Amino acid sequence: MNVRRFLTPLASALCAIPLMLAATATAQEVPLGELVNKGLEAMKAGQWQEALKLNQKAVDDYGKNQPLQLFGPQFGTIYYRKGICEMQLKNYAAALQSFDTCYKDFPNGEKTGNTFHKLSLLRAGEAAIGGKDWQLALDKFKKFIKEHDKARDKYQPGTLYVSLAICSYELGKIPEGNDYLEIAIRNKSTFPTADSDIIKGFQSLVTGVVMTQNEQALIDFIAKNRGNLVIDPFEMQRYSSVFMKLAGDAIAAGMDRGALALYQFVPDTSVAIDDTTSYLKGIGSVPSVLDGGRRLIKQQLEADLENLDKSKRSDKSVAITKLAATAYLFEKNGNTRGAYTCYRMLEEFHKNAERREDNLYNLVRTSSVVAGPVATQELAELFLRTFPESKYTNLVRRMMLSAIFYSGDYDTCIEIAKPMLDLVDPGSKEHDMCLHVLGGSYFYSGRFDLAKPLLDEHVEKYPKSDFALSAAYFQAANYSRLQQFKKAAGLLDKFLETYPKPSENVFMPFALYDRANCHYSLEENDKAIEVLARLIKDFPASNVVDQAYNLRGNVYQTEEKPELSEKAFIAGLEIAEERQHKIVAGESLFSLIALIAADKEAGKEKQEELLAYSDKFWEKYADGSPYRSKVAVAQWPTYHANGRSEKGLKIMQQVIADIAKSPGATGLEELINSYTDSYLEDHTPEELKKHYYNFPDIHSDDYAALALLRVGVIGVFENVVRKSADAKVKRDGSAMIQVLFQELKNDFKLADLSNYILVKVGDYLRTSTSTPKEALPYYNELLGREDKEHQFSALLGRADVNGGSDNKAEIDMAIADFEVVFEKSEEKAEREFAYFRIIELLMKKGDYKEAAEKCNYYLDRNTSKFSKFSAKVGLMLAESFDKRNMVGDAIAMYVKVWSAHMGNIAISAPAMTRWMRLSWDRNNPGVDGNPSDRQGAYEGGARYLELTGRFKDKMVDSDLALWKDVEELVKTYEANPNIKSLEQIKKEKEG
Repeated sequence: MNVRRFLTPLASALCAIPLMLAATATAQEVPLGELVNKGLEAMKAGQWQEALKLNQKAVDDYGKNQPLQLFGPQFGTIYYRKGICEMQLKNYAAALQSFDTCYKDFPNGEKTGNTFHKLSLLRAGEAAIGGKDWQLALDKFKKFIKEHDKARDKYQPGTLYVSLAICSYELGKIPEGNDYLEIAIRNKSTFPTADSDIIKGFQSLVTGVVMTQNEQALIDFIAKNRGNLVIDPFEMQRYSSVFMKLAGDAIAAGMDRGALALYQFVPDTSVAIDDTTSYLKGIGSVPSVLDGGRRLIKQQLEADLENLDKSKRSDKSVAITKLAATAYLFEKNGNTRGAYTCYRMLEEFHKNAERREDNLYNLVRTSSVVAGPVATQELAELFLRTFPESKYTNLVRRMMLSAIFYSGDYDTCIEIAKPMLDLVDPGSKEHDMCLHVLGGSYFYSGRFDLAKPLLDEHVEKYPKSDFALSAAYFQAANYSRLQQFKKAAGLLDKFLETYPKPSENVFMPFALYDRANCHYSLEENDKAIEVLARLIKDFPASNVVDQAYNLRGNVYQTEEKPELSEKAFIAGLEIAEERQHKIVAGESLFSLIALIAADKEAGKEKQEELLAYSDKFWEKYADGSPYRSKVAVAQWPTYHANGRSEKGLKIMQQVIADIAKSPGATGLEELINSYTDSYLEDHTPEELKKHYYNFPDIHSDDYAALALLRVGVIGVFENVVRKSADAKVKRDGSAMIQVLFQELKNDFKLADLSNYILVKVGDYLRTSTSTPKEALPYYNELLGREDKEHQFSALLGRADVNGGSDNKAEIDMAIADFEVVFEKSEEKAEREFAYFRIIELLMKKGDYKEAAEKCNYYLDRNTSKFSKFSAKVGLMLAESFDKRNMVGDAIAMYVKVWSAHMGNIAISAPAMTRWMRLSWDRNNPGVDGNPSDRQGAYEGGARYLELTGRFKDKMVDSDLALWKDVEELVKTYEANPNIKSLEQIKKEKEG
């Protein structure tokens, strides 16, 4: 505290010592009156050292010989003045002693004259404050209040009570200090209490609450006295630096609420400028003017205005510091929107800020939380333009990426995140974000095969990521979309167990839907119904509840409960229409149409319902619906039966034309096949050929549709040739097929066809015609291009064609293609199929040893992770031993195969047959109660027939033939007189 502040009015109040004091001086001494008067003049002139010297001489010369008896109480005034001089020179201990001497040694009794007797208590308190003896000061002040003469002792009550408050605060007595400071504030006008004194007291209050960690006391005091604490902006700005420091101290002490309250006292610079300007105009040309209880001084206001203007232009202005600090406090206490507003003001009004880069970064960061993706993207782009080399560049890109992702612009996300993933450090937040966004974008855009490795990596590497919940759901749902339902089911169960609270798991209804779908796909219908019931009950407002009803309808349809199924589909339709979910409504309508169409006994009323649903679909929901082709196909039988054949064909024609123009032409092949069958119900193959060569609304550059239509015609004539018993029909049909193939080659340049079309046509020629080698030019064209999209599909197709040959060189070419797929593809299904086919071709070539090595690798699940073709691979491993005359190994492996895959007749029956023959031929005798090879071969085959025979009526012809091979061999062995039949064995055990 500045003690000098309290002494300014005192020098002028000091009266002269009466002249009678001078009469006692000797000739050798300076008269006491002269010393006193000169000392007083020096004090008035502010010459404190000289004044102290004169007062000290007066004390030294005249104060040693009983001055109270000699001069009376008035001699105490010399000590008082001496104390004042010592105070001004900051010799507080000496001043305290002088004031104590004035009070204790020169009391007013019968004789009076010590004008400063009681005031010396007040000054002693002030000296104690100067010496930081807070308790002593507090005691002196209290004693003064108790003893002073209210009529005679003139002092400043406001200053006194502020001093009392300061002492209390310094001693940690916050409530007591608040009481004193409130007295000074409440009596601000009547005491009066200067604003500067109040600020000093308030400053000490903050020091006290920081020292005692009593933030609430500060909050309560401000709330109680805010009206008296707030002064006009032109005055308050003079204390801005004080309040800024106090707020900084509060932040350092962890008192965020207190800091915020303190910052609120700092006026906006522009407001302070306007207020100061207004008062200057009011003063006009006069130097000063009295305004109520305060004096407005023009020169001071002009200086204030100049300082405010400089501050406003400064890159470290009070306004900038206040906004930045307030933003920090808001965000620290969870008010992100408040922080965003502060950062927004900093960017809009203080672009000159020294730390604009930090401020703009923080604006981007907080906007990503509260302002939405569009604003965040705009601010991020502004930052990257303004500070391209900033240390925050990667962070801003990350936030921009997040904003774009949550806005649903997945193609842009992929464009940004894909290259960024290779640039950021694994384990960093940027890498975490990139994996999340890239995997999520592929997932949401339906590229599930590309999403899979990214989502798997994210879940594995970042279990504590901010995106852990969404990544876990994306991973599980992605496996569901890939139709790997067992894997998806396990992940979904884990997800729902890890995040069981709906309030914390926004994906819960979607996960429940996916889980129900997995149950349904795995033929666990009861469980699917159970999960759907929970979803519908617990999340009726969920965006997925209409889909849940549709799935429930599918489950009931599978269980052949058409009434329940229809009820569910109708419920799904009603909700979807209410919520304007056009895609789901279209699905509901398709499901209802397909349900009715599947009922071969559907009467006229039901058929009319189907037609009504169909009309509704094409009128309201067909545009952009993925169910257009399915509806077109499902409705056809009813259309055909009710005289709408022409309309039904036109609908399918239009859908074919529309799909032909879409990227990828997804579903086009299936739809053309369905249309072909529908068209042939009322037309001949020749009419179809003419129709397909001039198909409506198919443009000359719709290569996918044109090519598939030609391939469709080829398929029709191949079917004619295959079914006809007429030699001429077969001959003419075969000739037509050759012509059609030649036209296909002539009319379509391979270079004009996209990779997708090349694969589609190639696959059709390979799998659906009698001349699969016609597909090779299509595969080779794709594989010769720089654009390698669909290259693995082409490699698999080409390898399959060459692998069907008996030519060793072509088989080697097939193996080479399969090896490329196995080594380079990122898709497990492709890699597994390629590896399996390599084994098949090695067996075909007779490379049994190498085939066996690859079989062992495939069957080791810890190494290969493969399982789909385990049964066939196990059988080939047994055959590889068999072919190399490794009889013991072959027998053991055949046993493993037929025992593990008993129900798979195509595998178990050949394994059983060969095991029986090898065992019979080896003919080892029985040992230790075990049957001989021959007896064991018979018994094993007979029991196999018992276990599998009950399914004989359901076996396809090829499986039945293999089963009968086992049966014949069992009969042959049973006829041998050395073999005990099962019936004999049974009788022996019973007897």
